[in-house]
Amino acid sequence: MLFDIVYYKTLPSSNNEAIRLASADAPEGTVVVCCEQTAGRGQRNNCWVSAPGENLTMSLILRPADIAADELFLLSKAFSLAVVRSLNCYGINASIKWPNDIYAETRKIAGILIEHSFWGNDLMFSVVGLGLNVNQVSFPPLDIVPTSMVAETGKDYYDINEILSSILNCFSSSYKSDKETIHNGYMEKLYRRKGCFPYRTKNGEMLVAEIHNVASSGELILKDVNGVFNSFLFKEITYL
Repeated sequence: MLFDIVYYKTLPSSNNEAIRLASADAPEGTVVVCCEQTAGRGQRNNCWVSAPGENLTMSLILRPADIAADELFLLSKAFSLAVVRSLNCYGINASIKWPNDIYAETRKIAGILIEHSFWGNDLMFSVVGLGLNVNQVSFPPLDIVPTSMVAETGKDYYDINEILSSILNCFSSSYKSDKETIHNGYMEKLYRRKGCFPYRTKNGEMLVAEIHNVASSGELILKDVNGVFNSFLFKEITYL
């Protein structure tokens, strides 16, 4: 895949700008990178907080031609896998917390937000947004424990453009892979992949279970301690 990187000093949201460009027929492989986001967005309608100039904030335009609407989670698998593999190359023990948060050990180092645009039943384009903590060491109070590349490795500084190139190269490789290869790689890198752990359902029920699989449509399939299988959509279950 060829990438065309467009740099901005400040944007409200890199995803919003990528959606604007895609709607104006920007080609697949267009990458929006900004130094500062003033209204960055994350999953669950959360904001994404990032110190200006210290981290990687980017959005990638994709126009997949051969993925069915009920299999679009494959893009999430491929991109989150690329981010983890890139971080692994820098000596960071990263994994994917379902559906696509990136963790270093038990600390969140990156978030991914994917948005799709349809015309009727036809997918027009997808935008993959990434916020990766690179050089930031001080964070505001958050519900989760954040970390960054420098915090994990002890290195003083990383070149953000170098990190971007590494992630795009990893994604270019995974994007070309077949569905089974992407899925198997994603499963291998899942956070808490092996063993039983506690969860809470949206109804407040406590559940101790192991990850059995992730469906092609994105549902997390858990097997509880009694051998019962249950599947959950995003926002239907919380890690404890």
